[in-house]
Amino acid sequence: MNFRMGYFILTVILLTLLIGCSKSLSNNEGEQFTPAQTDIVSEHDGIENLTRLKDFIQNVSKGKEDKIRVVSYTKEGDPIISDITFNETLEVKSDTTKDDYGDNTIKTHQCKTIEVIKNENNQDEYVLTGCSGYKIPYYLGVDKKQLINWHSSTNGCLS
Repeated sequence: MNFRMGYFILTVILLTLLIGCSKSLSNNEGEQFTPAQTDIVSEHDGIENLTRLKDFIQNVSKGKEDKIRVVSYTKEGDPIISDITFNETLEVKSDTTKDDYGDNTIKTHQCKTIEVIKNENNQDEYVLTGCSGYKIPYYLGVDKKQLINWHSSTNGCLS
């Protein structure tokens, strides 16, 4: 009887260790986020649907209501979703719930302007500025295709 009781206790301990030490699955693991065709996708190699982003900026400058979704990716490949609306004011809803290493929150910020600024490589960067809760501009992406087009037209050389 003692042998069976010892065997039972050992089995319970091993199962407890196995369950306790196993990697827990995050809420997002196994889920693959797929952006919609209308989403503006900002990755490390540039921006997809850049024309839609430029249209949004033009609508904001004209005071016309509009909304876009910008999907950015972390270096680990996790999506950060930014829903940006303009209805007299700029508002961005930032969703990091699909980022395994982020703060797993959805935050809303009011912003003053959306701007296109030149970076050190003379590429257009798209940012929201004057956002509540942000000391630096809210980065949307960079048009890296400008550099590719410039290299193609100049063979990478200045005249």
